[in-house]
Amino acid sequence: MVNSEIAKIFYEIADILEMQNVQWKPQAYRKAAKAIENLKQDLRVIYKKGGLKALDEIPGVGSGLAKKIVQYIETGRINEYERVKKLVPRHLREIMAIPGMGPKRAEFLYEKLGIKSIRDLEKAIKEHKIAKLFSFGPKSEENIKKGLALMKKTQGRIPLEKIVPIANKIVNQLKKHVNKIIIAGSIRRKKPTVRDIDILATAKNANKVMDVFTKMKDVKRVLGKGPTRSTVILKNGIQVDLRIVPDQSFGAAVCYFTGSKEHNIKLRELAIKKGYKLSEYGLFDRKTGKFIAGKTEKEIYKALNLRYIKPELRTGGNEIKRAMLK
Repeated sequence: MVNSEIAKIFYEIADILEMQNVQWKPQAYRKAAKAIENLKQDLRVIYKKGGLKALDEIPGVGSGLAKKIVQYIETGRINEYERVKKLVPRHLREIMAIPGMGPKRAEFLYEKLGIKSIRDLEKAIKEHKIAKLFSFGPKSEENIKKGLALMKKTQGRIPLEKIVPIANKIVNQLKKHVNKIIIAGSIRRKKPTVRDIDILATAKNANKVMDVFTKMKDVKRVLGKGPTRSTVILKNGIQVDLRIVPDQSFGAAVCYFTGSKEHNIKLRELAIKKGYKLSEYGLFDRKTGKFIAGKTEKEIYKALNLRYIKPELRTGGNEIKRAMLK
């Protein structure tokens, strides 16, 4: 939910401004963050229904912060957040990047222990210096250790909450040029971190869609361009693949490119057992080559005598076995 993403950013802006001894603004950001956290409705839904005015009317938000919410919904970033992050000393930014750390904690560790790098932090954890600090303790030290391990493990990958707005922005730019469009891959499976963006679409004029895609203002480099697939690198370094598929194959392609690899293998094995051949182009009879299903994902699962399996459950575990119909 976008609410938690925006609330987190507002809290961080408040912390950074407070570090700079800025008056009243930190309180305004925190008040808005708290109000957003308590909302039962997604901010995107509120904006879609009532526009900027509806966001402005949320208690504790106001017109200025409402515009920042719109900016995040439409672009995946808030310019003010990018600006204030630069106010934080460079050595603290590295520490702030650790999940669960934040500017205040990074500054506190610098002041008390002189921690200004990942190496300093690792040393302090090893010597249990953080556990001895008032307001931290052993549990906080362990959480920081886990956050550090997570950051190292996911290096080169992007948190889901960061990449989703970027992917949505691209989809919004292409929507009027296509018939159907969907974000696939790890994003659709809701993996915590993602390497790149996979988008699938159907269109009457594929060449025009590819022109629009490769000429987007956020594109830094075009790695490949064709009528069925194009790949670009955005200015932020993220790779985006766009595939245009036939209407008849859209569901099969979405199923295939959503993955995971292990899930797809098990799905193909099941298809073979039933006398079919499954690919990104559709489900076919192995003997006659007749097209069986592929326009929608549900069509494919139904033809294989399976209940529809949600994308986030397609891990390659026992989800296919559980989805079998009697």
